[in-house]
Amino acid sequence: MQRKEFRNLITVDEAKNLFLNLGCSYTSCPILIENSEGSILNEDISSSINVPPFDKSLMDGFAVKARDTYKSSESSPIKLKLVYPSVEPGTIPKNEISTGEAVEISTGAAIPEGSDAVVMVEYTHVESDYLYVYRPVYKKENVMSVGSDILRGQKLVKLGEKIRQRDIGLLAATGKREVHVRKLNVGIISTGDELVNPGEILSMGQIYDTNSYSLYSAVKEVGGTPHMFGTVKDDWLEMRSILNKAVDECELVLTSGSTSAGSGDIMYRIIEEEGDILAHGINIMPGKPVVIGKIGEKVVIGLPGNPTSALMIFKEFVAPFIKKSLGDMKSYKIDRIVAFAGSSIRSGGRHQLLPVGIIRDKLYPADKGSGAITTLSQADGF
Repeated sequence: MQRKEFRNLITVDEAKNLFLNLGCSYTSCPILIENSEGSILNEDISSSINVPPFDKSLMDGFAVKARDTYKSSESSPIKLKLVYPSVEPGTIPKNEISTGEAVEISTGAAIPEGSDAVVMVEYTHVESDYLYVYRPVYKKENVMSVGSDILRGQKLVKLGEKIRQRDIGLLAATGKREVHVRKLNVGIISTGDELVNPGEILSMGQIYDTNSYSLYSAVKEVGGTPHMFGTVKDDWLEMRSILNKAVDECELVLTSGSTSAGSGDIMYRIIEEEGDILAHGINIMPGKPVVIGKIGEKVVIGLPGNPTSALMIFKEFVAPFIKKSLGDMKSYKIDRIVAFAGSSIRSGGRHQLLPVGIIRDKLYPADKGSGAITTLSQADGF
């Protein structure tokens, strides 16, 4: 096949603007709350109940009428008649408390009708069927009132917010079993005759597929829903078939490999045949052979085949694009630090993403080349 040159390389800023203006739709789907952390909510969630749903005791002690205890003291305790049975969590109080009465109650149990305070067990003494109270309590003391934590109708999490661990507790406390979240299906395809799936036996000239798994994890980390479509040989018909399948099932498709301008690179030609190429090549190192295209309304991004290049381009361009598409740009923050170069760094005249290691307050290049898998795993940043 004839070698095809790169189109005019676009700058890094032009690439970022292109991604900023690209549209990528998401779907809405229900998800169990225990699986929802990190997802973007696609609905407003309000409480359907009061929390707590009843007045409850905050202490082990005795439920009383507060006014019955006002004259009590350590030297002159008041005497109240005990009623039975005691009140335990999860049970309905059997008795209404009248003037001069008290009932034993456990932490978390419902306050019986007629009572309005709880005396801590430490300030009482039981003798026969009578309770002696050595300290007064005020109305609602040691009582958590109905709805004092969450009111019925109170908004808990807003549309477009990311669900955090603390939100899941709120949702569970109000009886919510599932929520509707935004879902962006991202298809992942690795290309190359030399690729073998992990777990299989390698033959001479073969290597294990790295990009499918690293990109799967990277997509998941930024809130996308990754789908691996496996490895595909450098065969036009097979590659086109897998690409179209991924486009049919996903809103965004990431391919790796076969995006350069060599005679054996055909993925970008298929993207061009099936849809439109918006850019082919970014003036950046590593990661120059990037394809940005659309097939119908679906976005297709061709990443370089080298693992380090693929992941660095993902972090620089694709991750914020996925966040933007999900409406979650505010949570995508790149941690930046100020440090000194510990050695001279050569520039090739292009925008460069250089993996570095940090020793004390100095940066040192940690670049083993874009083909080295350990470049990023042993780097502290870039």
